[in-house]
Amino acid sequence: MVFNILGSPDARVVDNAIISLERHTELFDLMGYAPSYENKINIHIGATYNDKPGTIARWLHNYDRLSDSLKARLVIENDDKASMYSVNDLYNMVHKEIGIPITFDYWHHTFNTGGLSEEEAFFMARETWQRHGVTQCTHYSESRRAESQRLIENICTKHNIALEDLPKWPTFNKMYIEFGKIKAPAHADYITRLPNTYGVDDLDIMVEAKAKERALQKIEVECCQVSNKQLIY
Repeated sequence: MVFNILGSPDARVVDNAIISLERHTELFDLMGYAPSYENKINIHIGATYNDKPGTIARWLHNYDRLSDSLKARLVIENDDKASMYSVNDLYNMVHKEIGIPITFDYWHHTFNTGGLSEEEAFFMARETWQRHGVTQCTHYSESRRAESQRLIENICTKHNIALEDLPKWPTFNKMYIEFGKIKAPAHADYITRLPNTYGVDDLDIMVEAKAKERALQKIEVECCQVSNKQLIY
């Protein structure tokens, strides 16, 4: 739900975002899911418009326009661009104001640390869920660019082709060149490992992988060994 921009300076954009979000919370009501952060609606703050404090002020003002049912479900997530909102930004600029939980996205944090280590950001976000007595939610994905690179390198290994000889193999060489054009934050089809949860057992991990359920097949045994961590995909 990236495009629900409550901090936009355009009143029409904000009005449409509120309509969209309220329709989602009404759908949850109709499905019998009680208003709760357990039944969450996850969004990003959106653009900064070159003015983070001003944008956050608008966002908080428009948050007050939301129904109580929606407020009880709405959570926010850190961004993957250094110019946008880190966990640190969300905690200090939004959570401290309205107590809203922060969904920690491991992969996004790689590109926008906000001056925090992964562990520090993880536990800062965790605190925002704990104070509501709700299971922490995180997002996990891996690099699509690295995945594509591994694919072509595995092909080369299988066919005994040295990387320096790739120009002799036009199809493989084209694949090798193309992977470098993939945007750095892009999500991979699969994941190759489980994220570091720093000793935390009561945790929901949403796997954001393009292959959906198939993304967990290779690590199914590992998943079964993780006590109370719930993987959602």
